[in-house]
Amino acid sequence: MRKVKGLISIGIPFYNAENFLDFAICSVLNQTYTNWELFLLDDGSTDNSLSVIKKYEKDSRISVLSDGENKGLPTRLNQLSNLSNGKYYARMDADDVMFPTRLEKQYFFLENNCEIDIVGTGAIVIDANNTITGLRNVLTGQVKIKSVYEVLKKGLFIHPSVMGKSSWFKKNPYDIKLKRAQDLDLWARSIEGSKFHVLNEPLLFYREDALVSLNKALKANLYTIKIATKHQGKLSKVQFFEIYFKSYSKSFIYLVCNVLGLMKLLVNRRSIKLSTDESIRLASILSKSLIFRYI
Repeated sequence: MRKVKGLISIGIPFYNAENFLDFAICSVLNQTYTNWELFLLDDGSTDNSLSVIKKYEKDSRISVLSDGENKGLPTRLNQLSNLSNGKYYARMDADDVMFPTRLEKQYFFLENNCEIDIVGTGAIVIDANNTITGLRNVLTGQVKIKSVYEVLKKGLFIHPSVMGKSSWFKKNPYDIKLKRAQDLDLWARSIEGSKFHVLNEPLLFYREDALVSLNKALKANLYTIKIATKHQGKLSKVQFFEIYFKSYSKSFIYLVCNVLGLMKLLVNRRSIKLSTDESIRLASILSKSLIFRYI
């Protein structure tokens, strides 16, 4: 299909997200940049998610897709990027919220920096009640990471904050065998032949559980090891052992903190505490993102 000039394609996969979908979609409707198309892709939800989003189908820019199957996130992510008709494709999760200027700022950055394939942003952490809890610290500026080892050691993007060339996403699909950390694997696979950037400002409200799920935390560390093993040919023995040891050490810390009832402490360490004035300013932005638009 011919690409539409200036069009941004947005992909939101969802599974049992009835409590948050309205917030995510409203934040798209409240964007200052309005030349977009939105694909809402169901992954076999068993709750009322599909009923929640029915009212948005009246907007010709919004498409709801559901085949009734549960195929997993990486399969759905690939499906969404392949549906993209825009020059650029923006990621988002069903429980997150965009800043009103997110699309505008990422679009014009990519237009003015044609060599960049993917641009990410910082994020403000919110809880289940849309209360701001902190700033997620990320790399900023031209990404200096150039190797698989650095990606696995330092991380890269906050996944739902990224926007980039649709053609790049289509050429670099997610590994459908990885049920978790598929984004980390994608950056590791593509780092040597791609150009990445992270804007030095938050443009996403990133929803995080008040308490870390021990099961999810342990699985994330195991998948890091799995990805390191997958890319072992690009790691020295020392680098591989370092990633392996670090991942298992983190798992041990999670287990200990879970026993001691200190899991919330681990969540707090991920984010930077904000001043009262900054929290008030950001709460005002969040309220603008969540204005309900009748369609």
